[in-house]
Amino acid sequence: MTTAVRIQLITGSEAASTVDPFYEQEGKSHRARKSDLFFAAFIENTIVGVCRFCIEENTPLLRSMIIHAPLRSQKIGAKILENFAQYLDKNNFRPTYCIPYDHLGNFYGLIGFKIINEEDAPAFLRERIQTYRKNTSDTFMFMRRD
Repeated sequence: MTTAVRIQLITGSEAASTVDPFYEQEGKSHRARKSDLFFAAFIENTIVGVCRFCIEENTPLLRSMIIHAPLRSQKIGAKILENFAQYLDKNNFRPTYCIPYDHLGNFYGLIGFKIINEEDAPAFLRERIQTYRKNTSDTFMFMRRD
């Protein structure tokens, strides 16, 4: 199935009509911001996954990644990550951070993200993870791609 997957870079100003409905379909409250970039996976003309990239406080972030639940474990996320990594390398975005669920460390490691100690993350991200921890029983970690 993944051979039919096409990855498209979508700017935040273009994303609202495509990405926001996908977020809603997946039960997420996220919304595209004009300053974000999205790496969207399509099968034919249907969006099936998205990775959100943004820069906050002069810090490049992989902010979220969502794959349509029935299509997980089919390498769609890996294909998105490959495109994302190429974009980061081409545009020299280093370091780039993410705050994934603990069980996704190996997945993000595919493109060079490494687990870092909490004290090595930017202060605004340390504050953000505290909010995450208050609002869910899920566990998270900090990762950085240098």
